[in-house]
Amino acid sequence: MPNTEQIRFQTNVCYVESQGVLKTPESTLKLNLSEQYILSYLIDNYGKPVTKNELLNVGWPDRIVTEASLFQVIRALRVKLNEEKKGDVIETLPRVGYQIREFTRETVDLSDSQRLSPLKKIGKKTIALSAISLVVIISGIAWMKYPYSGSPKYYLIDKDRVGSNDFTYIASNAEDLADLRGKVKEIINQQVNKFGSITTKNQRVYLYKTDSFYSAAWCTVDSNKVCKKNSDFSYKIVPNEWSTFADIVVNNKKNYHGTPIIHTENTQEPTSIAYTSYIDKSGIQSKVTHLFLTPTNKNGIFNYSMMSFIQEKESGMFHPLSISAAKAILYDKGSQFLKTVKIEPEMFHWSYQPSVNFDEKKSLALKHSSLVEQGFQNNKPFFSYLVYEQPHLVLMLDNTTGFVWNNTSEANPYAIFSYSSSSSTNK
Repeated sequence: MPNTEQIRFQTNVCYVESQGVLKTPESTLKLNLSEQYILSYLIDNYGKPVTKNELLNVGWPDRIVTEASLFQVIRALRVKLNEEKKGDVIETLPRVGYQIREFTRETVDLSDSQRLSPLKKIGKKTIALSAISLVVIISGIAWMKYPYSGSPKYYLIDKDRVGSNDFTYIASNAEDLADLRGKVKEIINQQVNKFGSITTKNQRVYLYKTDSFYSAAWCTVDSNKVCKKNSDFSYKIVPNEWSTFADIVVNNKKNYHGTPIIHTENTQEPTSIAYTSYIDKSGIQSKVTHLFLTPTNKNGIFNYSMMSFIQEKESGMFHPLSISAAKAILYDKGSQFLKTVKIEPEMFHWSYQPSVNFDEKKSLALKHSSLVEQGFQNNKPFFSYLVYEQPHLVLMLDNTTGFVWNNTSEANPYAIFSYSSSSSTNK
């Protein structure tokens, strides 16, 4: 193979422009087209400030996208370039744009460097199995009826108060609603039989059921019926693993919850972090999503972008999952919930790399992300519902992915879904 040029950054990550890949001694990572265009343009303009508008035109030459899409690509590049602190490779120039930091140009023989590829180390059999797994996921989704439609979904909603706990059940039909209520009754009975009383106390609980999974979200409330800090949890459970979830609840076992750290420097506020746990025997314990939102304008429109990571159950290691951006429009024709938001897709990129530690066919996280990607590729709008809100915390429901709590930097999260003249410009 002939020699080629690579760019070596201060983080010791190398960019081979001719192949669109980032290389380290341990791995080789393919960049998507927007990432390649933007990184190459920054390199070509070394020493010069590059405006956001320039990068928007370069990164998406045949599309019109918002700054949220650019922000996500820059953030993804920083992660992939192994920046220990923001600006190690790509420097942010406030109110201007971005600039690449110092690098060196090298000539390399890729025939040697390719031997370092992790795919070579894993072996052909593992690669084939991973490829087959992905094909199974994609083909399995292809026959499913796409769940999004042009109008909000109508739900059946019912509520119970059991002891000091408030339960809300949401489903598409009466049979599923009865199933949810029955599941709660079973858990309560197990607690009473084992401990002599209901051990679940002062909980606000939401349950949702589809044909393929259950979604549960809850928090512990104080005397004012406000969720206590870091007491919010959400789970997605495949039907045949409900007993595993019930055991967690009955015996008050430890639940996964990270500590939200909301970064607002050089970002558009409000921002938020969402945690979701999975019970599906896939090897994926949880998903963490970072969201970045613009203020709502006078037309009821705001933009958001998000980056998701999945966490291995055994090791706790995080893996990039996806990056996406969309336009959100407040739905003004009535809502069963506090607010209904129409999402219009703009950009979706997979960051996920197959792993021998995951059973992809069993993963709700991957299946749900694949459905979302399908909607984005087909430019299919969908709806999300604001179910509950309090300072720095909101609960959202999507008919495909269920409940998710968002820990937000906004003290009045309801303002995210409302226009005010003071929020019409970026902070």
